[in-house]
Amino acid sequence: KVMHFDLVELKNNLNKFKFHTVGKVQFHEVDSFKVVHNLSYLYWTEISRVEYCNNLNIGVVPVASAAPDFSVFLVHSEVNYFNPARFLDNYLVYTRVKSLGFSSLEFEHFITSETGDLLVTNNAIEVYVNKDRVPIEIPKPIKEKIINFEGGNLIIKEKK
Repeated sequence: KVMHFDLVELKNNLNKFKFHTVGKVQFHEVDSFKVVHNLSYLYWTEISRVEYCNNLNIGVVPVASAAPDFSVFLVHSEVNYFNPARFLDNYLVYTRVKSLGFSSLEFEHFITSETGDLLVTNNAIEVYVNKDRVPIEIPKPIKEKIINFEGGNLIIKEKK
């Protein structure tokens, strides 16, 4: 089954994003077809998620730390590819929290070329965990930072 995406509508959704990172395609990210290898886009979104959290002063600390501030595990990632990037191309990774649940955050990413061509969309779900890697409620101060930053575009999911 072929998936249809309205590229105009996707690009119009960029106004929901208040955060982005920038990068340049490196030699090791290009495959034998002379385009960015599909796995590299996932690295870029992970880097942008960490920077997003740092921007909100929510330090991402591994669960092995003595006092973890915000420990999350990626539990789902969905990628749609539209256009390839090539060696030395500049790109932007737009990142936002689309929805906030009891223990989960759904991140949404758009990766574009510097000229505005849509390269990739990615939705990723991360779950907040304790030191035993058991999902627990995201602390209220962290939720408040995300809610205050994202404003009216954030979907808040109540615990079932």
